[in-house]
Amino acid sequence: EQKYSQKVSLPTIIDRAKRNNFYFLRPKRKAHDREVITNYPGELIQHDSSHHQFAPYARKWYLITSLDDYSRLILYAVLVERETTWEHILALENVLLKYGFPLAYYVDSHSIFRFVQGRDSFWRNHYRLTDEANPQWKQVLDDCRVKVTYALSPQAKGKIERPYRWIQDRLVRTCYRENI
Repeated sequence: EQKYSQKVSLPTIIDRAKRNNFYFLRPKRKAHDREVITNYPGELIQHDSSHHQFAPYARKWYLITSLDDYSRLILYAVLVERETTWEHILALENVLLKYGFPLAYYVDSHSIFRFVQGRDSFWRNHYRLTDEANPQWKQVLDDCRVKVTYALSPQAKGKIERPYRWIQDRLVRTCYRENI
């Protein structure tokens, strides 16, 4: 610019670079395809629990829910004081008897659903590694021939986390309004 005292716009430079084959387009990023997509009701059930203070003056409770991935219908929801394997097995029983057997369940890596040995720590002598042992909940599904898929992150279970946000907001307000 100083040597020839000419100003050239950026689009002009890019246009000339393209004409002389000096301009290369950036490769387009591949969109992530980790989204769970279902085509039919009952194909996939998302199952989770949430620990929250649902009533303003009470202690925290666990809300255990199962949700059909396709229709987003809440198939099961119960408030319990303690989250136990047995409560989750009862949720399974209720859903399976009422709605039939799905092809798969989608859950997080909670110890009730999945055996995770210290995240496969390097410093520990392992007798069993992750997924080498089945927790009781998973054993029930294996016996029923229902596949279990694990979410890679809590954000991956967005379809079941959104109702929690809604329920936590509405239920607390309703309990406050009704003096519960």
